[in-house]
Amino acid sequence: MTDISDFDAPKPPAWFGAVIPLILVLLASGFYWFITTDKENGESVDTLNRKIKLSGRLSPGQTYYVFASEVEVYPTNLKNESWDQGKKGPDIRYRLFWKGNAVFESITKDDSLIADWSGLSIELNWKDLLGKSVSSDDAIKAGRIRFEKGEKIEIAVEDVDVASDDDVGRHEIEMDELSVGKNEFKLKKTETSAIRRITLRVLPVGSNIEDLANIMK
Repeated sequence: MTDISDFDAPKPPAWFGAVIPLILVLLASGFYWFITTDKENGESVDTLNRKIKLSGRLSPGQTYYVFASEVEVYPTNLKNESWDQGKKGPDIRYRLFWKGNAVFESITKDDSLIADWSGLSIELNWKDLLGKSVSSDDAIKAGRIRFEKGEKIEIAVEDVDVASDDDVGRHEIEMDELSVGKNEFKLKKTETSAIRRITLRVLPVGSNIEDLANIMK
């Protein structure tokens, strides 16, 4: 009789070890959304059972996540020339300013006249995946800004280059004009700005990842 050693035993495919943790994460995320969202009333309930307003104008004193989900620039730069050599589009990055301070910087989107960001980024180490919890605050990538009447924020857009970054333009926004969810601003080209359109998303701090998905629709 021939014994089957561990070496000879059938082995699962290489992808099997990666799929199982991913399925567990998705199931855990779905359960978290189910227990933290009151869908009938259009309100999110955080872990302290406080209702969060997910629509309408901003509330004074409330802190919000703010990020640009899309920035579109004009086909030519401030000098009415091609953005990069070889007629490549610009490598777009934006920074968000509040009270004169940069409170958020996006990742760079290469060769884009229309750059987009989801506002979501989860960095996981597969070795400790099963023992790691990911909070909404860690996953949502945005500036944190407290709303008070009369406040302003500013978006500065840059074309990122190896030698030096080029200004694309800046746009100042009155926070009184903002509402929770999608806010769109269409702009004309000027001598100091080649920004064509900005889509800004606003979400109350304390919201969950499903709330972020809903305001991205």
